[in-house]
Amino acid sequence: MKLLTHNLLSSHVRGVGPRGFPLRLQATEVRINPVEFNPDFVARMIPKVEWAALLEAADTVDVLEGTLQCPESGRLFPISRGIPNMLLSDEETET
Repeated sequence: MKLLTHNLLSSHVRGVGPRGFPLRLQATEVRINPVEFNPDFVARMIPKVEWAALLEAADTVDVLEGTLQCPESGRLFPISRGIPNMLLSDEETET
């Protein structure tokens, strides 16, 4: 999971308010991938970035395995092979 992906994710567990962002990043395996600068991509992403959350997650550049934790509910979302699983159970989404 890339840092920009992390920056766009928040917890949607029922009852979690705006404090479901940013998710706490807990990496168990990290990889650093150098990439070529793409100014068009960066220009499109800048308005969407929450800078405080990006700085908080900057220590873990590319998380392969780990979890994201909702700061409000404590719910853990697993990261496996670099892909965060944000799916909720039925109990978490029912109103």
